[in-house]
Order: sequence, then C-alpha cells, then structure tokens
Amino acid sequence: MTVCGREGPVLHFAVCEDEEVCREGLVRELEAWAREEQEVCSVEQFPTADAFLFAWEERKDTDVLLLDIEMPGMDGMALAKKLRGMGERLGIIFVTGNPEFALEGYDLEAVSYIVKPIKRERLHMALNRARERGAHREAILAPLSAGEVEKVYLSDICCLEGSGHETLIWKRDGGSLSCRTGLRQMEQEIEERSEAFFKPHRSFLINLGRVDKIGKKEIRMENRMLVPVARGKWEPLNQAYMAYFRREARREAD
Repeated sequence: MTVCGREGPVLHFAVCEDEEVCREGLVRELEAWAREEQEVCSVEQFPTADAFLFAWEERKDTDVLLLDIEMPGMDGMALAKKLRGMGERLGIIFVTGNPEFALEGYDLEAVSYIVKPIKRERLHMALNRARERGAHREAILAPLSAGEVEKVYLSDICCLEGSGHETLIWKRDGGSLSCRTGLRQMEQEIEERSEAFFKPHRSFLINLGRVDKIGKKEIRMENRMLVPVARGKWEPLNQAYMAYFRREARREAD
C-alpha cells in the first residue's frame, strides 16, 4: 500500500501486529499522518514477527517498524533484539497493550513506546521523531538525466559501478540509478561522508555493510549482485571488512 504526497524520498513503513483490526487501524493512522505531513510512504503489513524477519532478510527496505510485543511465536521484543544484534538501524516504534516492557524497549533504542489504546497525537509525534532520525542519515545527491537530482541514502546503496563517464548506483532493494557523475568523483564525495565503502576493483565501489559473502574472486552483495575482486585486493578487502565491523561494534557499545 502506498501513500503519495510531496515529491521526495519514499519512507518505507512496516506494521507487525497479530490482531488484524489493530494492524489495519495502524495502517489508517499512517495514511492520515502521511497526508497531513505531505510525505510519500509505503506501508507493508505483517501478522507475525517471523513473517517480517523473512521479508527483511530478503529486502531490508523498512525505515520504520511499528511493532507489537506480545504475539504468537517470536514476540516483538525478541525480534527487536535480533535486529539490533544484526546491527540493523531501522527505527522501531513499539505499540503494545503491556507497559511492563518500556525500559527494555528503550534499551533497544526504540523511537517510542506507545501503550494501547493508541492516541493519535502520541503516535503522530512518534512518527515525526522517526522521520527526524532518518533525516540525519548520510546521503548524496545523484544528478540524473534531464537535470533531475535524487537524494540517495548511503545505507541504501549496495555498490556503485563505473560506466564510462557515468555511475550506476545499485541499491539494496535491487533497483538502480544511472548517475551523470563519474565513479572517481562519486568515490571522493562518499569518502567525505562515510568509512563504510571500499574499492575492490577499479570499476566498483562497495558498501561493506551490504556484503553477504567475500570470495577470493568475487563479492556477493545483499541484492545478490556479484562484484569482481581485482588481483591484490583480496587481503585489503578483508582487512577493511573486519575494521568496518569493529567500528560498528564500538558504536553499538557506546
């Protein structure tokens, strides 16, 4: 389900709630918030934590998750702990009938903890806060054809591929953008904003946080794309990969 407002980056929401009436009510509130704020957003519904986790491992395209806690199977708190344990930074808004988990929820860096019955004002404040947190993510402006420019969050990029005087930006959702800027210039711009990228081949720049598997001859990215590893790059790649995860672990500890 997609709600259209002003032009801009799409905010991807997910609602994970086992009670259908409550789940659909949250979707309606998201739609109302998007209209009021003139946002462009997509909303997906999941009846269980396991269903959300399966979709997340396939796409990882959710910006904000509205999450019930007490559900059959894996509960919402266990799901949140699993996501944080994987290093995932999506915004989480707990929506539950039980106030007892509030402290534990905030320990997991929840955007908000809302107790049912849900008050519209409280929910909309939480959605505003989630949007503000997302707005602080590092991004670049990609010049496209016909003078168009698109804002691209670095965390959404799997890799960049040089193609003549242009660069293909391959995103984690499987989509791509053709940018009218060369790879070298894109590399310089990204290096000013992030330490998460590495160049394993003269034609590719990868996001280390979006790597699935490293082989001696190729890298498999989260979007299933295979990126070649140039001769002499395998050891520096592994060193950069380990350094990236050590930095992320320190950041989590702080």
